Amino acid sequence: MEAAFPATPASPGDSLPRQLRVVTFNVHREAGDKVIDGIRGDAALRAADLIVLQEVHRKEPATEPCSAACSLGKDLGYYSVYAPGHVQGDGTDGVAIVSRAPILSTQVLELPAFEIGFNNSRRVALVATLLVDGAPVTVYAVHLTNRLTVRERRKQLLPVLEHAKQQTTPVIIAGDMNTVPFTFVGNVVPIPTGTQDDRLEELVRAHGFDTPCARSGATFRRMGMKLDAIYTRGFVTHRFATAQAGRVSDHLALWALLEPVFSKS
Repeated sequence: MEAAFPATPASPGDSLPRQLRVVTFNVHREAGDKVIDGIRGDAALRAADLIVLQEVHRKEPATEPCSAACSLGKDLGYYSVYAPGHVQGDGTDGVAIVSRAPILSTQVLELPAFEIGFNNSRRVALVATLLVDGAPVTVYAVHLTNRLTVRERRKQLLPVLEHAKQQTTPVIIAGDMNTVPFTFVGNVVPIPTGTQDDRLEELVRAHGFDTPCARSGATFRRMGMKLDAIYTRGFVTHRFATAQAGRVSDHLALWALLEPVFSKS
């Protein structure tokens, strides 16, 4: 795991504002400078308090390895944590969390693996604890495998939902759920069946979580697919939308303005 800190660290007790802007963005393995341009160049994203990233790339080996998330965090003056999932090209790919306030603790969850014929890859979820309005919040960064059936996709997310169910804090689960409008014969041949997002959201709600961005519309630039999501527990969602993020990725960024419902003690 990679953790990076701003040049002028905040105190451990500093927290995100009560109304916080959360972004989830699959950055398509782009280099740090392109990710920075995409975030800084979009008015809806540059003021983000918490950024959850997928398909984050880090070149390996390097004397001073710094993933695209690390580069973004350093540029914004934020904290970042990156968890590699699998080897890809000249390095590793994984998920990351970038936060304006200190990240107090982290954990990596192993997700179920499925044989999908080609491009098999290990999947993990990154868990982080940080403070919002002075109280702890648990955040999950998730990137589910492509070319899964509905049953497999629900099974792959289940460890995240079960882990989150044990937390006494408000929860944010964000990421690329790969809810394509197909099922797959032998995990290879796509058969149009309508979207998978409604079936995954059904599972999420059954575990006590809200699906506030269910009507976000397409989050992928081709075929109008809605692949990305933000799920919550213990939050009110005031607004949500997609953002172009400078067109640096094949995904749009999805953002939401969230406010916890707990009272500050």
